[in-house]
Amino acid sequence: MKNVVKNDVSFIVSDDEQFASFWNVVFPNHWEDFTFQVLDYYLRPDQNYLDIGAWIGPTVLYAASKAKQSFGVEPDPVAFEAFKKNIKLNPQFEPKITAINKALSYKSGTMKLYKRTRFGDSSSSLIRTLSDDFHSVSVCILKELLSDYQIKDLSLIKVDIEGGEYLLIPAMRKYLKRHKPPLYLSLHPEFLKSYMKKKYPFSTEEKLKKDYINSVKRLVNSLDMYAYIYDSSSQRIERKHLAEKLLKNDEPIEILLTTAEFKLNNS
Repeated sequence: MKNVVKNDVSFIVSDDEQFASFWNVVFPNHWEDFTFQVLDYYLRPDQNYLDIGAWIGPTVLYAASKAKQSFGVEPDPVAFEAFKKNIKLNPQFEPKITAINKALSYKSGTMKLYKRTRFGDSSSSLIRTLSDDFHSVSVCILKELLSDYQIKDLSLIKVDIEGGEYLLIPAMRKYLKRHKPPLYLSLHPEFLKSYMKKKYPFSTEEKLKKDYINSVKRLVNSLDMYAYIYDSSSQRIERKHLAEKLLKNDEPIEILLTTAEFKLNNS
């Protein structure tokens, strides 16, 4: 076991060999600092938090110290077992965490969750990229998840699902338009491009490029209810420039979408 500290929060995690390097090296060294700034800014003890793509629990365990209840959704079987183990190691947070072994997408039932290198490595996805190896997982739409687990009063939704966001976000549009919760979204353009090449191996480069542009624009159009958009340096992105910015970028990118200005004390 290992005690880890982030800002003003500490918790215990299992130092299983597969994840020891993350907890020992990656997590303490400015891993996703903006993510935790967003968590600090929006989470409060009278409202709940939904983490779609919880992995082994770093953000959910942190959020449990801030939010009323934290719901962590994770379909990867290896990551989910580690997630549950880490929750059990923290009895002070365990009652405030609901771990959900599902994937969220545009339909309900069963889908294939593909590994990229190996399961548990934080890159498994509902879209096929490098590997054809898969694990069948239970999937549901957002409406069903919220109903089944009585999830409401959300002060923040985080989505980090390794390319699956291009399937999920358009399907979430109706809920987002109605409730407009702050949304912290990770985008993985390289995964989407790899998926398209695998799915349509005989398509021309021109056709693949057109399909990619359409997928990005579809996602952006699904987020038109948000007036404020920020990148991970907390710089505002004008909504009319969002699609252009995303199409120029092949690296993972995190964006925060809100209906009110996001202003850090030090900005």
